[in-house]
Amino acid sequence: MQLDAYLREKKLADESFAALLGSDVSAWGVRKWRYGQRIPRLAMQQRIAAATSGAVTANDFVAAAIAADRRREEAAAPADAPAQPGAAA
Repeated sequence: MQLDAYLREKKLADESFAALLGSDVSAWGVRKWRYGQRIPRLAMQQRIAAATSGAVTANDFVAAAIAADRRREEAAAPADAPAQPGAAA
């Protein structure tokens, strides 16, 4: 389960989850992890897994980052560009 889905399901704000993880975590950091803009370091991934009782794992952060990259690429693509690389126009 990705962090965004977990926080929505549990109705947790970024600030609340940051406080749950510890005083060295900011809401800004949680927001970056939540939307796939950053991948937390291994030690933090372990803390997140523990805080979510294993619902959010390291693989979930990689999946979120890949999805965020795809969204950025799609947003940057010209409107008249082929849908797939190498596709004929």
